[in-house]
Amino acid sequence: MAGKHKILCVEDEALLLEDLQEELEDAGYEVRTACNGVEAVRQIKLDRPDLILCDMMMPELDGPTLFKAIRRELPSMDAVPFVFLTAKATREDIIAGKKMGVDDYLTKPIDYDLLLATVETRLGQVSRIEERNRNRLQAIHAQILKLKSARGAIKVSMVTDMRQLVAPINSALLELGCEVRTVSEGALNESTFDPKEDNIVFFVCSSNVQRYLNDLKAQGTRKSETRFVLLAAPNMSDGAREGFLKSGIDDIIEYPYKPVEIFKQVVDHLRDPEAAAGSQLAS
Repeated sequence: MAGKHKILCVEDEALLLEDLQEELEDAGYEVRTACNGVEAVRQIKLDRPDLILCDMMMPELDGPTLFKAIRRELPSMDAVPFVFLTAKATREDIIAGKKMGVDDYLTKPIDYDLLLATVETRLGQVSRIEERNRNRLQAIHAQILKLKSARGAIKVSMVTDMRQLVAPINSALLELGCEVRTVSEGALNESTFDPKEDNIVFFVCSSNVQRYLNDLKAQGTRKSETRFVLLAAPNMSDGAREGFLKSGIDDIIEYPYKPVEIFKQVVDHLRDPEAAAGSQLAS
């Protein structure tokens, strides 16, 4: 059964777009439509689809440009399958698309049996990956609870002025039994933030945070057992990454901040607090 997965169809030929919508809805999918890439971006921001079917040649914003923009600017869409619809799927076109990271191609005129099989297969792959991630997360959760019972509650600080951004992380850490506090960046400037009592400090990336880290390293007052983790924007440059690592950051997690990556920081600390937090200090 197809279920109620949401499919976004992006196609500038009105009759074909109507046919795609009808075939997919008859198969049990929820369908959104857009006649070009610009409209598709608006649709995606309003309602995240589970899969995108997209024509390659369109006015205003073509398929390849839309695909690159989504992968570059919307990291939360990384796992969403993207399938090109094209009237000319030459070997060179397919190779170029595969190098971009597109998931599949369907040629026009559309074979609707093949279309439905492709959609079902791609969504099934995503479901299997999500199930594997859920199982991994449950295993990490159980491991944390077991280790925590031997070591006690973990103290965590979240340094940011964007409380809504880190709210899901805070909730997840609280469910694990961590003691969590949110600290504003202003506390860094006022020297009222003392991380010595924390086991882990998550810093949301900013120039203010980097100045604080450089000052702390210069003073040599950082507690070696405290793990410093940077929550960075997507696609962080190599230069920026290197700069933060030199300033004393132990690890960097890029947006979207996946629960598995956040929980791994807790596991690493519980296993060996000094080795987890002091790797950068020793280098």
